[in-house]
Amino acid sequence: MRHARTCQALGIGVLVLAVLWWWITYRDVVGYAYLSTREAGFCLVGRSDLCDLARALCRGTHPAIALGYWWGTFWIGVAIASLSLALPAQRQS
Repeated sequence: MRHARTCQALGIGVLVLAVLWWWITYRDVVGYAYLSTREAGFCLVGRSDLCDLARALCRGTHPAIALGYWWGTFWIGVAIASLSLALPAQRQS
C-alpha cells in the first residue's frame, strides 16, 4: 500500500529534521568544546544532565537559539520509519 511508502518518507524526513535541529542546537556546544562530538551525539538520542548543562552554557553565550533540540523527535522519526516496515508493501502489477 501507499501507506508504507508514506510512513517511510515521513519517518526519514523527521529523522533528517531531528539531526538538523540537533546540529543547530549543539554545534556551538561542540565548537566551544563544552562537549565532544561523541558526547553531543548522545544528546541526539537521549536526555542527560550533561546535555542540559552544555545547552544552558551555550545558550548563556549565544541566546539566539530560541528552542533547544528535543531528543524525542529522533525516536518519533524512528517509530514512524519502523512502522513502514510493518505495513504491507505495494503490490507490483
